[in-house]
Amino acid sequence: MLDPESFFAVLLMIAGLVALAVGVPLVASFLIDGVVAMIRGRGLRVFGLAAVGTLLTAIAGVVLLVVSRLLTQDPAGLGSTESGLGGVLIWLAPAMCVLGVVQSVRRLTGRRQG
Repeated sequence: MLDPESFFAVLLMIAGLVALAVGVPLVASFLIDGVVAMIRGRGLRVFGLAAVGTLLTAIAGVVLLVVSRLLTQDPAGLGSTESGLGGVLIWLAPAMCVLGVVQSVRRLTGRRQG
């Protein structure tokens, strides 16, 4: 059974991994919109916002992972949880990258549902 500090550390680790595996590819998909905006002559604003958003999401994910390591008294237990989640991320990260590209293509071609 986990003590409260280790439980909180595991929650922070999961949040960091989700931010890196899910958040970064989705936010980074807006970079393509920024490139199109630069080509169309609207300047660097959209590209800059997407780049900053991607960078902030990645930094937040890494900070959550580092803080989760600092909070726990049992780094070996956290490491085994992290390696278990690594198996999930092997499938989740590429899937989110593919979905991010699909979302970008849909935005660029103007095909939207709803």
